[in-house]
Amino acid sequence: MSGPSPLPAAPDPVAALLKARLSGRALAAFPTPVPATLADAYAIQRRLAAALDAPIVGWKVGRIPPALVDHLGAERIAGPVLRLAALDSEVPGEAAVFSGGAGAIEAEVMLRLRAVPEAPVTGADDGAAWIDEIRAGFEVASSPAPDVHAHAPYGIVADIGINNGLLLGPTLDIGDFTDIAVETRIDDKMVGAGRSIDILDGPWGSLNFLVELHRRGVVELAAGQWISAGAITGVHPIAVGETATARFGLSVQMSCLAVEETGFKK
Repeated sequence: MSGPSPLPAAPDPVAALLKARLSGRALAAFPTPVPATLADAYAIQRRLAAALDAPIVGWKVGRIPPALVDHLGAERIAGPVLRLAALDSEVPGEAAVFSGGAGAIEAEVMLRLRAVPEAPVTGADDGAAWIDEIRAGFEVASSPAPDVHAHAPYGIVADIGINNGLLLGPTLDIGDFTDIAVETRIDDKMVGAGRSIDILDGPWGSLNFLVELHRRGVVELAAGQWISAGAITGVHPIAVGETATARFGLSVQMSCLAVEETGFKK
């Protein structure tokens, strides 16, 4: 007599997200079960990043929806960066987004860690001890799941912060980078404006948030990693074939063209 039939394997969102990211193909929807706590979401994030098996070259910081801030006791989320590219001043860079998935572009300031801070950073003078370069840049935010934002922040955290790379633009001065006025356009349409100092407690707050996660063992910071400190002008949907342009003050401009994601490669 044969024994009882084995139970079917429980669905694993990591397997579905990994397959989609490796193939470059969008999913019909975010895979179930969707995590229901930040702890579960970060656990999935760590598993997915490990399965992609590429060096973590930085960390993105994003915002938690305001309606959930009090409930979760946090204002920000984090995700690992596995792709990094420098922008050419003459030719638009390439921002890979999932066709049929979710795709957005964010103008941000990028901070490169000299070392992991030992105490909260309060401003430029203090930050100079821990940050050795600051650049304007784009975060490419794309997920194979078209409905990932409907599951914010848990789905976003789980899918490696929906980060699909950082594009590094011109260098900014540590003394005034937080006050520079930033504008973003998609093709010829203005889609947002702002200053990084006006987003919560600014880029130094984003860095301090990551340092706290590092101390708790949620993320692992290291010297040389880039910190994408948060969307300055907003999170702007972008489709394949569209061009994003960001201006930082009067002298810094950069652009990127959205191209179709073809699959993650180390």
